[in-house]
Amino acid sequence: MTAATFVRSWPSVSAWGAGLIVAALGAGAVVRADSGAAARGLGVGMVVLGLAGLAWGAAALSTGRFVLPRATLAGVLLALVATTGLMFLAPAHTSIIGVAAASVLLVVVGATAATHLRRLRRDSGAPRTAQPMSVIGLLVAAAVVAVLVTPALGATQDAVLLRDDGTVPVISHEGH
Repeated sequence: MTAATFVRSWPSVSAWGAGLIVAALGAGAVVRADSGAAARGLGVGMVVLGLAGLAWGAAALSTGRFVLPRATLAGVLLALVATTGLMFLAPAHTSIIGVAAASVLLVVVGATAATHLRRLRRDSGAPRTAQPMSVIGLLVAAAVVAVLVTPALGATQDAVLLRDDGTVPVISHEGH
């Protein structure tokens, strides 16, 4: 197993993690009672970008190829701008942990897309065949992303539920 085979699945898994966080941040902006029109509009766009990231990760992993590199790079840049923009539109109800985790994962996908585009330019745009991936590399990527995504999603929920006095309500599920 080579290093390239080991890390080949990482952009797909990173796209899933980033997609989940971006969609959660966007959904939080949409459902928050005191969100303005700009925050809600940005939230809808973020949900769409998050779902696109999930779909792209599945397509790239299932085909064994880096699909749509230009669109991927554009989506990554849009998601980075959108998450940063939401921090400015609703700073008290946007999780900095969620934005930071999504940004790290988006940078992984974006850097890979840029590298892939450079390689395509160098190779005169010749299409590449499916490349082998390591199951161990996929498991390591999934573990790393889970360690980043799980707390980021929790922090995203806390930021959305944050009250004006700075407390977060405790939601009990007694009797369920």
